[in-house]
Amino acid sequence: MDRNESIAKLVQASPMLAAIGEEISFTKAAERLKVDQSAVSHRIRSLEDALGHTLFDRTTRQLRMTEIGEILCQTAIDSLAGWNTALDKLDRSRSTNLIQLSLPSSLAMKWLIPALPNAQAINLDISVEVKEEAVDFQANEADAAIRFGPGPYPGLHSSHLSHCWIQPVASSNYPGSRSGDGSLLANSETTFLADRRGETDDTDFSWNYYFSKIGLVKDDFKPDYQFDRADLMLQAVIGGMGVGLGRTLLVEGDVEAGYLKPVGVSVRMRAGYWLVCSASFAETNRFERLLDWLKSEIQTTTEKSMGGSF
Repeated sequence: MDRNESIAKLVQASPMLAAIGEEISFTKAAERLKVDQSAVSHRIRSLEDALGHTLFDRTTRQLRMTEIGEILCQTAIDSLAGWNTALDKLDRSRSTNLIQLSLPSSLAMKWLIPALPNAQAINLDISVEVKEEAVDFQANEADAAIRFGPGPYPGLHSSHLSHCWIQPVASSNYPGSRSGDGSLLANSETTFLADRRGETDDTDFSWNYYFSKIGLVKDDFKPDYQFDRADLMLQAVIGGMGVGLGRTLLVEGDVEAGYLKPVGVSVRMRAGYWLVCSASFAETNRFERLLDWLKSEIQTTTEKSMGGSF
């Protein structure tokens, strides 16, 4: 049997292999598939004969997968999971206006979640998925994702949402923050807080990038404290722990509420916010509505704070 024939047989047998792989039982797999146990046993023997490999070691007490059987069962499980994801997307596109949007946790907590009532007010139904890493739209249920970076992203439909600025911020209770003129940044007693990822990636969300742009020399500078998420870092700033580096969409709400105070000038970054998705989703009305709403919300947010400089 050639490779194409083998693949065809495995695809046909995938529901059965997945059921056996998850149940570790021919009997339970047969119940799940609503067929006789003898039918499952017969199909497995036929598949083993065709492939020339034993997939399962059978005893009267238990069923055990061979190495080959484990590989094929896990592949079948993964394959069916992908089809379930595809069918979920199909159901959403045909019967609902729901959009599953993936974005980093800091952006979700600091900006998107507070803005969701505005989306509901115009009948835009958004389901939020928090994910720090890039989304694989083939394997993931998300329809679209917001990414922060230099962009665009090859292989994806990329729509630029906003340029980004970085802005040091401090609690109004932090010593020296009331002047807001930037002298606090040159003070050797100042405690600096940072987002760990931003300090090492290519987004310019780092203190060294900021200092280089304002002409402030700090030899061998390292932040005093680093956090795995920007929203945790900013919460520490609000608590008076030190001066943190904020950026567009992460600090405007807290500045407007009086929890944070800008320190020094803002600096534009090369990175920005992008809405990314598959080419097919970009052709839908749901995508157009989402894109228009996100751009409108971003404009409203940035215009309310810092005189629109963010």
